[in-house]
Amino acid sequence: MRIGRGVAGRQGCRAGIMAFGLAVFGAAGAHAAPTALPTVPQVSPLQHIMPHAAPNLGQSLPDFRPVGREGAVPDQSVPVHSVAVLGATAFSPAQLRATVGKLIGAATPLPAIEAARLRLLALYRGHGYVLTAVSAEINRSGDLRFIVTEGHIVSVKLSRNIGPVGTLVLGFLDHLTHERPVRQASLEHWLLLAQQIPGVAVGAVLQPNAAAPGALTLVADVVRRPFSALVTADNRGFDETGPAEGLVVGDMNSFTSLGEQSQTSFFHTSGGTNNFGQFSESFFAGTSGLRIGIYFGAGRAIPSGTLREVGYRAHLDVFGLYASYPLWLERGQSLELKARFDGTDNIVYTASGFSGAETPASTDSVRALRIELDEAFSDDVLGAARPALTTATLEASRGLRLFGASANGRSNAGRLGERFDFWKIDLSLDRTQTLFNPWRNASVALEGTFGGQYSPDILPSSETFYLGGNHIAQGYYSGQVTGDDALYASAELQLNTPLNLRLLGRHFFIGSQFYTFYDWGQVWQNEPRTLGQKPNDKRLASFGGGVRLRLTRRIEFDIAAVHRFVTQLQPPASGVPPLRETAVYWGVLARY
Repeated sequence: MRIGRGVAGRQGCRAGIMAFGLAVFGAAGAHAAPTALPTVPQVSPLQHIMPHAAPNLGQSLPDFRPVGREGAVPDQSVPVHSVAVLGATAFSPAQLRATVGKLIGAATPLPAIEAARLRLLALYRGHGYVLTAVSAEINRSGDLRFIVTEGHIVSVKLSRNIGPVGTLVLGFLDHLTHERPVRQASLEHWLLLAQQIPGVAVGAVLQPNAAAPGALTLVADVVRRPFSALVTADNRGFDETGPAEGLVVGDMNSFTSLGEQSQTSFFHTSGGTNNFGQFSESFFAGTSGLRIGIYFGAGRAIPSGTLREVGYRAHLDVFGLYASYPLWLERGQSLELKARFDGTDNIVYTASGFSGAETPASTDSVRALRIELDEAFSDDVLGAARPALTTATLEASRGLRLFGASANGRSNAGRLGERFDFWKIDLSLDRTQTLFNPWRNASVALEGTFGGQYSPDILPSSETFYLGGNHIAQGYYSGQVTGDDALYASAELQLNTPLNLRLLGRHFFIGSQFYTFYDWGQVWQNEPRTLGQKPNDKRLASFGGGVRLRLTRRIEFDIAAVHRFVTQLQPPASGVPPLRETAVYWGVLARY
């Protein structure tokens, strides 16, 4: 979780709103270019306030690799008249013979036989067959036999009854019974996929099975939580619809064998100036890992201040379909393919009609198809004591002129010249690298973030890049500036250390992360300019520091102070005063 909205530095918003109001009134007669300073964000507020979930890269999976050392072999020689490898099905006889080597002879050293056995074992382990064992025996006739016991799963079962969704867990894990010998990557893949079932925690225990040599039973240690929820709040909202804002999310998890999740979200700001609700339903289609979902939501904004004086009122409707599929899923690495169809309807009303009657100032209906690749991987290139986590997202979006989408060139469009058959590309990269351990149970890490958006088109407002928020340009609210094209970067130095506090005779162990950051971002507009008109491009930059506290396993609290390097977001001649240079942010998150 990141920190929330600053409590200071919003004077520039109000004067900018006045300029917006004048532009709205003028829109009835002539389509004026929109103001550079954003008003009420024209996207779902869940995008900026919902905490980001850390990728599950198998930290909770058991280590399937055998432990222990090989025993010492006496330095003796024995006669070997024949060599055979028994029980091996994963490799060809020629490959096995090449691995064993030449051992036939009147006096073959036992260490040479042991080395051949270890080469066979390494062949299996090198290909991921970690549950395979290799032994060697020789009879009095000099017949040397390498006996390969290929570990394989013959049955799977659950540790307890968790209802109909247990069928889905067994369906995922049953894939392991069709692979002999079983590979570590397969074990990790299907266990991690089972762990993605909403509300279900899955562990694994392997037990011997008497059906055949190497046969194993996989016992899935399962626990189901039918309900889950989170509550989060911060002071990062737009000034006229906030700044205090909160979100409540409730989940109903896996009541059927589809592993479905029914999620209801409600967003609310101080004064009731912005309310938004959304419902989503997702489920697994079969046992391949394909997950399908639908969502729909609606909200309305009635801002305070000058926007209310001009009769500003906005309605937002969203709906869509989405699907995801794991292309690669194992311990330490994941690659997921996502496809989405998103629909957004925005209507803005103002009192710009005859005698102050309410009139639609702009209407935008966007339909977009998106393809996304999400990758996450951990590594220890700087050593096992200095692990790192890297995430990357690449998304391509194409606007569709179907299903009720607005037409290009309308007079009441939200932006002059906006295109609804747009295309754009978004990219984000993030890496957190542990640097060193200053003392026991403490670590210093550096997190670097880079990303942006590119489009050759003038985008509808809901498709522009929103710079600011608790992840990008932290000194500003989400959507403080927007643009068709954008770049951003940030660097954050973190000290992770537990705090041992004593209060009222009791000890409290609190996880803490002290941090300092610098971030920068810039947006560019694709709007045409008249001769002599300056580009409406904007830059943001801020520096700050704070602490994130994990008060309990369910409650987190953040607080930070920031300094804004860019405060004049409108030309000085506009009369819009600059933002304050400093701000204080806070945020709280509770999970159930």
